[in-house]
Amino acid sequence: MVIADTSVWVDFLKGRETPGVLHFEQLLNSEVDLFTTGIIVQEILTGIQEKRDRHMVMRDLELCITVMPSLGTHVRAAEIFDGCRKKGITIRSVVDCLVAALAMEYDLSVLHCDRDYRWISKVFPLKLEKCEG
Repeated sequence: MVIADTSVWVDFLKGRETPGVLHFEQLLNSEVDLFTTGIIVQEILTGIQEKRDRHMVMRDLELCITVMPSLGTHVRAAEIFDGCRKKGITIRSVVDCLVAALAMEYDLSVLHCDRDYRWISKVFPLKLEKCEG
């Protein structure tokens, strides 16, 4: 069970052949459950101005199972941000902390091409998908 970060979705939608995208495409063609959440959908759709393009992207996103954060998830995300900071690690995006909190809550691996998740996983039990690059 995998949640793909916005960074992977953007590369996928732009047709880039990164290790993350190649792994994502393998997951799309497999029996693995793919997950998303509202903030990832929002980030992906931001900036897509053409209705036709938005519709095509939504079709891809609808293949995913959507999980939504609770108040407790947001509290955990803040704890992740603060816990990393106490270890001398600055996480650049609170959204990444929220996605990490959801991943831990639902026992999901995160597929990403964003260094914040690697830093978070050094402090918290966050599972990351292997994608070399």
